[in-house]
Amino acid sequence: MTTTQPSGRPETAAIDASPLPPLRAQKNYRRWLMADSSALLSGGIYGFIFPLMLLAATGSPVLAGSLAALGMAARASVILAGGAMADRTDKARMIVIGSLCGAAVTAALALGIGSGSLPVPLLCLAHVLMELRGGYFGSTTNAALKDLVHPKQLGRAMAANQGRDSVLMLGSAPLGGVLLGFGGGIALLAVAVLNLFAAASGFALRRPLRAAQQSFRDRGEAGTGGEEKVAHGILAGMHWCFSRPQLRALLILITVVNIGVNGLMTALIYGLEQRSEAPWIIGLASTCMGAGMLIGSLAATSLIEKFRSGLLACNCLTLLGAAMLLIGFNTNLLWMGSMLLLSFLSVPALNAAVGGYFMACVPQDMSGRANSLITFMALAALPLAPLATGLGLEWVGMGPTLIFFGALVSLAAILAWLSPQVRGIPRPGHWVAAASPAPLERASSDGSQKSPAPASPTE
Repeated sequence: MTTTQPSGRPETAAIDASPLPPLRAQKNYRRWLMADSSALLSGGIYGFIFPLMLLAATGSPVLAGSLAALGMAARASVILAGGAMADRTDKARMIVIGSLCGAAVTAALALGIGSGSLPVPLLCLAHVLMELRGGYFGSTTNAALKDLVHPKQLGRAMAANQGRDSVLMLGSAPLGGVLLGFGGGIALLAVAVLNLFAAASGFALRRPLRAAQQSFRDRGEAGTGGEEKVAHGILAGMHWCFSRPQLRALLILITVVNIGVNGLMTALIYGLEQRSEAPWIIGLASTCMGAGMLIGSLAATSLIEKFRSGLLACNCLTLLGAAMLLIGFNTNLLWMGSMLLLSFLSVPALNAAVGGYFMACVPQDMSGRANSLITFMALAALPLAPLATGLGLEWVGMGPTLIFFGALVSLAAILAWLSPQVRGIPRPGHWVAAASPAPLERASSDGSQKSPAPASPTE
């Protein structure tokens, strides 16, 4: 199956293609940004404080790592189902329901911790429920962005989001450390409030998202040259992505990089906790990451528009892998912070190039499954990261464990340079054309073959 996207035609009804206003002037994008930012900030605080709470409750890095691995496995088990549901139902409703579920669970956790009546098994059960909630609903906001932003602005939107992400990364870990200093109940209550903000913003998006979906259905029924539909279902979405060499190569790289990065950060958090560092000191690790992303995001928009996305991704991965490999050679706080800042300079441009390319290439009726597949590939092997971290810290120490995860990221950079599919990804203006080859026959959504059809015009 292939899909084509005519240039010069709006992807959704929410944004007029001529002229295209800047993103900051688009009300629907601002609403989306509020929903996504609230969800990311709540997730950042929760992701920082909960490993420390597990470690404090169990007193064992191996057991805490095993419990974290169980939560990641639970998240990964429902990601693809959540993406398929997002393609079949109202995305705004899913944002609201997911945010309200997160608020309810974290508020209950806060109440239990505040009353001192929360045993470790219930703490672990609640964590698994939060991970299931995050897996099922977590990819919906990214899928909704494709409905609200014109294809020509996807690259710029992704680069702008990287700047936002870096600011949240700068603030979430230190804020989580400060809140944790007042007690786990207070920190979890703050997470619940942020989820309520995300629910309110998702409720405000219900009309533009429904209008966008109705416009897409109308274009498909009228045969006006809209995207070719992809059959509903998880397997149909996976087949569509893996049948394209560039997307397949990127999915493999995403998996390797996320194992390395998340494993390294978990090793840092657990290792510094074992050294009895204060929570706000541990939070500085994420602050250094956020500072690197913030500086890198200032140049991301310019870089993604000036250079071919494939070569840009290869160079960014090289910098990320080399700096992360060096972190473990010296566990001094100043050295580790400097290397984290250096390594994450490349992340905004890397995420904008890879994420924007994915979003521009997928059909609109498969945006939920495509985003969930990216997340699934990133998380599928991640349960190994905290488990390997716990074993590494107990057997060989923090330094060699950090070197191991840095080497994984360096391996991903080498694989990217060796892959012509990755190196050949063009600039954003040619993303859709590069990902939409024109075979002699195109498969319809039900698997039947259609007669040859001319390719849509490209930029």
